[in-house]
Amino acid sequence: MATRKYDINDFNARVKNIKNPRNKSYYDPDLGMHIPKRVTREKITKPQEPSFLGKFIVSMIIGALALLFAQVVRVRYFGLLDQSDVVFYLELFIAFWAMVLFSAMLDRRKITERFAQVAGIAVMLTAGHNLIWRWPEPMAMIYTAEYVDQVMEVTTQHSVVYRGTVFGL
Repeated sequence: MATRKYDINDFNARVKNIKNPRNKSYYDPDLGMHIPKRVTREKITKPQEPSFLGKFIVSMIIGALALLFAQVVRVRYFGLLDQSDVVFYLELFIAFWAMVLFSAMLDRRKITERFAQVAGIAVMLTAGHNLIWRWPEPMAMIYTAEYVDQVMEVTTQHSVVYRGTVFGL
């Protein structure tokens, strides 16, 4: 099905429709909204968006919660307390799956937000055990008491784990 060709008469008809006094608004593509014709341009403002830093922090929290969810699934449901490469990659797979799920529910799908979510997973991988040191009893209810004891044996308070090595701060 072909479209018909537009000529000068079609253009003039469109201009006439725009200038018609019965039309009360026009669409501004820059603002993405319909603007009433009788409102001055100064009164029209673009709606403010949340700050970049706020979006970044919220997305990092989404990533951290995704890894926390993956660790709970690994410890509670699979019962895998030992750390090996297979367990690590399983945990990362579950974390990325949870990250995609959480970001879809909270509408955080832009590329910068994805980078922040991956950064949140990385921060949680390296320093997430400090949450267990800070709140051992609630974390024992979330994970298991055996897992909390194992983490407290292997790590120290206020430390960072990088490639299996614990660095104290």
